[in-house]
Amino acid sequence: MRTYDRGRPGGSRSLKQRVVITGLGVVACCGVNLEAFWRAVREGKSGIGYIQRFDVSGLPSKIGGEVRDFNPLDYIDEKKAKKQGRFVHFALAAAKMAIQDSGLDLSQMNPYHVGVAFGSSSGGYGNIADEGYRIAIERGVRYVPPTTLNEISTHAGTVHIAIEFGLKGPCASNSTGCASGITAIEDAMFVLRSGGAECMVVGASDACLSPLVFQALCKQKVLSRHNDDPAGACKPFDLHRDGLVLGEGGGVMVLETAEHALERGAHIYAEVLAASSYCEARHLLVSGTTGEEMAVALKAALASGRVGPSDVDYVCIHGIGNKEYDLSDTRGLKLALGRHAYNVPASSIKPVTGQPFGGAVPMQVAAVCKAFEEDILPPTINLTTPDPECDLDYVPGVARRARINVATINSHSFGGTHAVVLLRRFDAEES
Repeated sequence: MRTYDRGRPGGSRSLKQRVVITGLGVVACCGVNLEAFWRAVREGKSGIGYIQRFDVSGLPSKIGGEVRDFNPLDYIDEKKAKKQGRFVHFALAAAKMAIQDSGLDLSQMNPYHVGVAFGSSSGGYGNIADEGYRIAIERGVRYVPPTTLNEISTHAGTVHIAIEFGLKGPCASNSTGCASGITAIEDAMFVLRSGGAECMVVGASDACLSPLVFQALCKQKVLSRHNDDPAGACKPFDLHRDGLVLGEGGGVMVLETAEHALERGAHIYAEVLAASSYCEARHLLVSGTTGEEMAVALKAALASGRVGPSDVDYVCIHGIGNKEYDLSDTRGLKLALGRHAYNVPASSIKPVTGQPFGGAVPMQVAAVCKAFEEDILPPTINLTTPDPECDLDYVPGVARRARINVATINSHSFGGTHAVVLLRRFDAEES
């Protein structure tokens, strides 16, 4: 378990220790930039369609959230891009967007004061690993490119960002499944609050839409088979849901100390109050449904951020359309928030983005930050016949006007990891 808080009970954090979000970049199947992504999420326009990148004719599931309107050469030198994993392409593109959005002038900063914290569920499984296996089988192991091992690694995303932007500060990588984005935020918060850096480039990405990964998930029987209606296939909390829809992509956030952000006059999207993670310690694939671990993680984050259950205004919920995970989400909120759970809107953006594994949390963070800005809650589309066991307010169908000050994001990874991050509308006068 890790919980990073805002200070000791009864104390407060200085602006030097408070962590804020100043830049956002997103690469998703529904939009390749923050505004395009948010427009699709807000309007409930799904990016899910029939898979075109590889042959799915013999598979039970034929749909996914492919990122199509994306050319890595718009962001990366061609020579470098040819050697990199697709997840790295997403990472570098989103990082460029986020840094530009933040207004940071890295040329004027001490490179040792800017670090990177990045995660990925599967690293180079998406093009690098698949191509390496193909070459080894067809031509022999000696023909496999020597950089294959390095580019498959989750750490490749982190160091490619550091290399591209000349960032010499703390450099942390993780691979905690769908929760990788929250783990990266936890790592960055620790560095910033301990004075190890002034800014951190933080995020996660995955490129799991590949023959190897997709076929394995088909065998696990976790993918939706609603092939006749790709955009309507992902149905979180709906009685007729039949599984997740695999997506791809990622996102990056620029995190800074509030002091640094205010000194340079940065636009601040939100403050990161706390993050927490716990594990079911039960099974690698089979998920529990009690919601106990999710509730413990949320309670810990609330306590660390010195926020009460009744202060939570919105939950950007994991909500992937898997029955066990949906039940865990719902029951966890009830255990953590009590009766207030019925008063808190909790929507899922997965029917629009698909389930991009590690890339999911940065997308959720981006959605919450835009919700703060525009006072609009994104909807859970495709929820037409609610599961009686999932009886909370999931903002079904259409977006909703609402003023929110405190929001929480949760993620649930294979192996039973439950992670939560708590965000608040920033106010320099609060502590």
